[in-house]
Amino acid sequence: MKRTEWLFEYVGSKLAEAARARLIHHRDRLTWWQSRKEEILTKIRSEGLEVDENVALTLPHPKARDWERGANVMIRNDLQQDLDQCLRKLAFHSGQSNQYEGWVEVLAANPGQTMRLDYEDWQFFFGKDQ
Repeated sequence: MKRTEWLFEYVGSKLAEAARARLIHHRDRLTWWQSRKEEILTKIRSEGLEVDENVALTLPHPKARDWERGANVMIRNDLQQDLDQCLRKLAFHSGQSNQYEGWVEVLAANPGQTMRLDYEDWQFFFGKDQ
């Protein structure tokens, strides 16, 4: 079967509507991830920092004066991973929002124009996996 070669015709207004729905979805996700990032940053500021002190500094011997390896301040790894995930999602949804915003503009400017979509084009505008 040559389904990869099939083409489907859609008018610009229908594609603009689909692109607008995708844009709204990505903007909603962007807002959600921004909120999540702020929650994580608040948690990091309130409880995410750990201080690792050199145990030798508490003992009564000459090594106790080893101030060079006195303490390290670390962020909790789980919170760092959560923050990294937020930043990745924000980058993804920002890029998708920008892309769909451009498609909304160009397709809304050409509402009667007929476009021929292949499978990947259809997935981009209507597919559930986007």
